[in-house]
Amino acid sequence: MTAVSRFTRLALASAIALAAAQASASVRISEKFDGGWFDPAQSGRGFMVDWIPGTGTSGTFFATTFIYDNAGNPFWISLQESWPSAEFQYQSTTVPIFRTTAGTWSATASQTNTRIGTATVSLGSCNALTVTLDMNSDTGLADQTFNLQRLSGALSESSCVWQQAFTGCPSFATAAPAAFGPRACILPSSVSTQDITLTNNTTWVMQGKVNIGVSGSAATLRIQPGALLVSTGASANSFDHIAINRGARIFAQGTRDFPIIMTTANELPGAPAAPAAGQLGGLVISGSAPANCNPNCVAEWDNTNLYGGTNPADNSGVVRYMQVRYSGYIFTTNRELNAFTFNAVGSGTTLEYLQAFRGQDDAFEFFGGNVNLRYALVTCPGDDGFDWDEGYTGKIQFGVVDQRGCAGEDHGFELSNSPTNADANPRARGTVANVTLLAGTGNNRDAIQLNSGTGGNFFNILAQGFKRSCVQIAGAPTTAAAGATTALSGVLTAQNLKTFGCGPTGATNTTDGSGAASGYTAAWFAAQTGNEVLSASALATGSYLPNGMAPAGQFPPTGATAPGLDGWFIPNNFVGAFRSNAVEDNWTLGWTRPFNP
Repeated sequence: MTAVSRFTRLALASAIALAAAQASASVRISEKFDGGWFDPAQSGRGFMVDWIPGTGTSGTFFATTFIYDNAGNPFWISLQESWPSAEFQYQSTTVPIFRTTAGTWSATASQTNTRIGTATVSLGSCNALTVTLDMNSDTGLADQTFNLQRLSGALSESSCVWQQAFTGCPSFATAAPAAFGPRACILPSSVSTQDITLTNNTTWVMQGKVNIGVSGSAATLRIQPGALLVSTGASANSFDHIAINRGARIFAQGTRDFPIIMTTANELPGAPAAPAAGQLGGLVISGSAPANCNPNCVAEWDNTNLYGGTNPADNSGVVRYMQVRYSGYIFTTNRELNAFTFNAVGSGTTLEYLQAFRGQDDAFEFFGGNVNLRYALVTCPGDDGFDWDEGYTGKIQFGVVDQRGCAGEDHGFELSNSPTNADANPRARGTVANVTLLAGTGNNRDAIQLNSGTGGNFFNILAQGFKRSCVQIAGAPTTAAAGATTALSGVLTAQNLKTFGCGPTGATNTTDGSGAASGYTAAWFAAQTGNEVLSASALATGSYLPNGMAPAGQFPPTGATAPGLDGWFIPNNFVGAFRSNAVEDNWTLGWTRPFNP
């Protein structure tokens, strides 16, 4: 803790918490703004600033300065205010100004805080801060405005990404209504051929579908680290979403400290309603990789969204360090938008460090394609955590499905080959390693459900607490593709699958779905190396992290073969998503929305 932090925390012990008059934009308060600030136009004038995070998204803004009264007598003033929902806050017009007294150098006395005015605090960028002091008339002190810069010099973009102040909406966007804040712009309904950038100094508002690329045009959407995108937030079943169409690209490259966030406008300070699942559509990417619906692949929620092709290396861009919150548009049953929807996306696309938070439908759904996904966190899904269909053949490593605190969750994995032809080619056969599946107390069913002819090769999976079973295999085409349990074909396999506490009483490891012979799933589980029903939970209480070290399990297992096992995967020796509960092993830290049941 710095000396400044010690001082400010002491001062805050007697702070008076008042409600903030809030504004919202992508530039937002954090500890990156701590330190000394000065006004170059007023010699010797400046503030020490400290942002003190609270629980959830709350925190306290504190600033102090040493000034002189009208008679030249020196005294300290402090600015201190609790911001109850500060995640997207850059401004307050109601920050109290206090003068503190506590005796003399040699004679202490009780500390008193006298309010002498109200300040407006506004963040312009990482290196620009404006403080306006509106002094009470009985003080006799004139109002003042300080345009502050960092005393230690400007922070680089690697330290703080909000480098440019907002000056207005770009030509491709229009100013948003005042309810979204003065730094908000509405995205267009269609970007045909442009290369546009969503900067992180703006709140970007989606109204309905935002098309990037039309009829195969090569439009490009770039999103800066720390950017904020919001739906209108007005609907409990919102169609507000971004659709990267076939032939277009997205480069959404957040960082661990500055993730990109897509959410409902009801998360903004001062919103008229609480955020809820379904108030945002989500992110859709469509590509030209193979799918078993070719040549007529059409999105189930939008007959203008076409996908699929013959290029397995198709490159739709990069999405890294991104959260999608409160998503899930449900058009009709089985026709939905998910937090992340990948339609025939190819292996040239990069997907890493993605979180689906409290959606209404699936978190990650793959319709064909062979895109790979690494470091994926599913927090309280409304339906399945991971869902594939229409011949998906990509790779997934290091994933978590956390269903605690949810009411409508379903499977951890729900995996199919095709809704119309269970034996369609290419057959869905993803390769999955190092995933932790943790059920809550809601209406979930299976940790892993394998149906409709799907294949798949699973390694080092940890599953716990699902109400029907840990594993269910359904459908005669699925078991036929997998083969007899005494001579499995290799199309559908699992090694080092560790389970615990599934079923109504915690003792139902496997069930057979419709079309599977009685006992098939149990025999399939038992026939393979390293699969085990654990005698005790391997997870820490109330957490998806291991209880100490994770169960051991070499990946890839010696002698294991599967089409997807290649150099993309990171070799390791543990089962589940984390090696241990140590901080250095927790890849979800820093960039994800904390769990908040």
